[in-house]
This record gives sequence, structure tokens and C-alpha cells, in this order.
Amino acid sequence: MEIVFYVYTILVMLVCIAASTITISAYLISRNRAHLFAVFFFLFYFFDLALIFQSEYLNHGTLIPLNLYYEIDQPMLKTIFAVGILESIWLIVCDHLNKESIALKIGPAMVFVVVSFLVVALMPEGDWRQWCFYSLREAFFIWCLGYSFIQYKHTKNAVEHARLRRYKPLFLATIVLVTCIVIENTCLILIWKPTGDIASSLLPLYLSERNFSENTLVLAYAFFALRAGILILHLRAKEPPTPDSPASQRHIESVLPQYAEQHKLTPRERDILRLTLLGKDYQNIASELQLAIGTVKSHTHNILKKTSQASRQELMQDFWKD
Repeated sequence: MEIVFYVYTILVMLVCIAASTITISAYLISRNRAHLFAVFFFLFYFFDLALIFQSEYLNHGTLIPLNLYYEIDQPMLKTIFAVGILESIWLIVCDHLNKESIALKIGPAMVFVVVSFLVVALMPEGDWRQWCFYSLREAFFIWCLGYSFIQYKHTKNAVEHARLRRYKPLFLATIVLVTCIVIENTCLILIWKPTGDIASSLLPLYLSERNFSENTLVLAYAFFALRAGILILHLRAKEPPTPDSPASQRHIESVLPQYAEQHKLTPRERDILRLTLLGKDYQNIASELQLAIGTVKSHTHNILKKTSQASRQELMQDFWKD
């Protein structure tokens, strides 16, 4: 049993390291902030698992009294790691929803920290205290899910709707796994009472702070992060991206509608931007669209102004962040 838990924990930690490595590489190439937030998510979860691993190592071979089964070990450190994990997720949500309010970005995390310390300080030690402390994580996830769903429903823009629908599989997976986490916490903390032979084994130690559904959720996030990061690394095998490659062209066509809508580009500006991204100069763009070179330059100036970029090169770099 000890070997199984040991190998299992090591594997989850290795996945976190792999995901953080790929996502930091994707961020350095694309400068997409969501990838940077994902790096912190996986790193904080790695340290959260390391804390559990340390506890099991220090208590190796030592049976814990049943009255300590519901103890919250190092609550301050666990709260710090938890808020790092959850705030990273929330910043990713805000980034995808184009929310820039500082109060909105840090408010939920501050509430989480305050409530966590109130639970530890005011509730008597026992199963309900432990359940409330760990279930605050799921409450934060439910807030993220609820806020995202409301924003999606209130979005009138068809392009934005289509962009957000791409995250439907991840959204549904999160709902299912957060539900499983709550059920697992309830069963292991509030319902299951270790007695008899179970109480005289190390099993309560391994189950008291570990949630397998939560680990599965992180593995699901790692899968999506690795897939997105590897795609970016594939597209950016050469810098700048080769505009005539099929993968680059597919990416341009999929992102361009949302990018143009976000920056209020006109249909003509959108056409010029697409050709610019394909590596065409002013003369080629003018010939293809049957426009004067001065007209193309004027439209390009408007595009740069609307996107707050200083040059065509910076414009292309900004587009590829998406």
C-alpha cells in the first residue's frame, strides 16, 4: 500500500512539473498571460503535494491516533498554497473573459484567505472543521464556474460566444470532477469513520489529506495545458511563424474573427490584417485587394492605432498571443 501511494504521488508531481515546463515555454514564445498563470497553478499544486509527501515521510511507519485523523496540519502553509492554486485559475478565467479589474482579480482570493483563517480559528477541531477547510477550494471553483457561465450567457457577440464554446469540454470536466471532489471529501471526512483493523493501519494517514478526484482534475488541466503548449511550440518551431504553413494559416483563420471583433476592425482592415499576417508587404496587399498603396498604408495605420501597436512586427506578435 505504501509503495502504491508513493508511486502515485510521484507521478502526479511529475505531471505537474512537465505541464509547468511546457506552459512556461509556451508563454515565453507567445507572451500569452494565461500560460504564465498556468505555470503558477502547476507549481503551487506541486508544492501542495510535496507538503503531503513530507507529512507522510515524517510519519513513515508511525500510526497516528484517531483523534489526529481530523487535524489540519500546517493550515497557514496550506492556505498559501491553496490561494496560489486558486488565484492562478481565477486569473486564467479573467484573462479569457477579458476582465481587467484589479478588484475583481484579487477580491475572491482575499475572501478565500479570510474565510479559511476564520474556519481554522473559530471552528472546534473535528470532522466538520476539516471538511469546511478543504471544501473552500471547491467553493472557489464553483464561483469560477458560475461566473464564467453567467458571463457566457450575457455575451451578445456571436464571435465571442464561439470563442468561449471552445472551452466547453474543460468546463464540463471541471463541473463533474468538482462534484466528485465534494462527494469524496464528504464520504472520507464526514461519513467514513476508521475503526478496527483500518484504524491500526497507515491507511487513515494516506487518506486524511489526499483527494483523488482533485488529483484527477489537475491531471485533466495538465492534459489541456500540455496540448495547448505543444501546439504553440509546434507552430513556433521557427520564429517568426512560417506564414505559408498550413498550421499557421489555420490558426490565423480561427483567431482572426475574434481579434478583429475585439479591436473593432472594419471588414477592409480585417482583410489587410490577414494578408499582413501571411507575410505580404504593402505592394502585394495593394495588388491582391486592388487598392492603392497609400490606401493600404492608411488602413494599416488605423489597425495599429486600434490595437495599440507601434509597428507591423509588434502587431503580428500581439496577434500570435491569442
